[in-house]
Amino acid sequence: MKKSLLAIAAMTAFAGAAQAQSSVTVYGTLDTSMARVDTGATATNGITTKLVGGALVSDRLGFKGVEDLGQGRTARFQFETGIAPFSANTGEAGSGTGLATTQDTPGSLITTRRPTFVGITDKTLGAIDAGSMYSLGFLFTGWGDVAGHNTLGTNLSQATVVTSTADATGATSIGGTTAAFKINSNAVQYTSPTMAGVTARVYGVTNNAAASGAGKVTAADLQYNLGKFTAGAVYEVKTITSNSPATKHTSMGFGAGYDFGVVNTRATIQKGSLDIDTAGVKSPTATVTVTKFTATAPVTPMIDIFGGYVILAENAQGTMYSASTSVAGKATLMNVGATYKFSKRTNVYAYYTSLDNDANSKFGTTSKVGTQNLDPSTFAIGMRHSF
Repeated sequence: MKKSLLAIAAMTAFAGAAQAQSSVTVYGTLDTSMARVDTGATATNGITTKLVGGALVSDRLGFKGVEDLGQGRTARFQFETGIAPFSANTGEAGSGTGLATTQDTPGSLITTRRPTFVGITDKTLGAIDAGSMYSLGFLFTGWGDVAGHNTLGTNLSQATVVTSTADATGATSIGGTTAAFKINSNAVQYTSPTMAGVTARVYGVTNNAAASGAGKVTAADLQYNLGKFTAGAVYEVKTITSNSPATKHTSMGFGAGYDFGVVNTRATIQKGSLDIDTAGVKSPTATVTVTKFTATAPVTPMIDIFGGYVILAENAQGTMYSASTSVAGKATLMNVGATYKFSKRTNVYAYYTSLDNDANSKFGTTSKVGTQNLDPSTFAIGMRHSF
């Protein structure tokens, strides 16, 4: 009897150890809010009130797993997709079965592409991953908001992209679509071990079709952490190799932050520049600059106040956010809000965002280009749950 009990105990311990060596996690975020959106137009239809999803953090569903390979090595994977359960069905592939978009059509389960890759990690040598992954230039836009929200972070990702054909003809040039700037297929990324607070990443993409907006991508970034101080820098070059001569988009940025305890702050500057050769003649370089100042303050253990200020500028050679190539454009964006945390997974929030375009500019409060000389704003109250 004692031997049987010992055998059962040994088998149970072995099974528990084996299970601990390999795990799969299901995770996701649901973020919904009631938003009052003002486009800045004088007409009454410039103001709408509606339920929206993913206001602060994009809705998503994902699976990730790790397996212990021994000797300090682990295999890992991530499979993630965007979801839009609070939006009307578009009738497009992956959005459901309906062909018509109506108020009563169900929301979409699968929408935007999100990171999906496999990789291997070594404690001494670092990690290498391959698949569809966010570009390092896009990730830096999110890092620029210390609160980690879309509003001042990734919603401004396309603001670093410069092209006069972005919304008119699709992805005929670098950064032609938001997706082309955010995420790339056929990507390989190496992440170094953290040494003296420094972590480096090297990122590369080859053999993508020109229609994806990025035939070839090379990028690198650095992250430095020392106590309450943090700093980051990124350099990224995208080239459409099918163009002759090639069209090149360069994104570069740097920033730093410090957590004072009563307030956590961060400041970044990021530039996107586009070089186009037409019939052997190089056009003047178009450049967009995004400068951010963001902060979050824990008022109580349950309440955080967050906000920031952003300066958006495009030089006279760019036409994505400016009236024409003869003038430069400039806008400012401010955001203020608060979060009440019921738990680590559930909170409610409220925020106000306002953008001020000058007479020559058409920046927007989301990832899309706005309307010239209009000042859009958004007020939202919502709830977010993570699992």
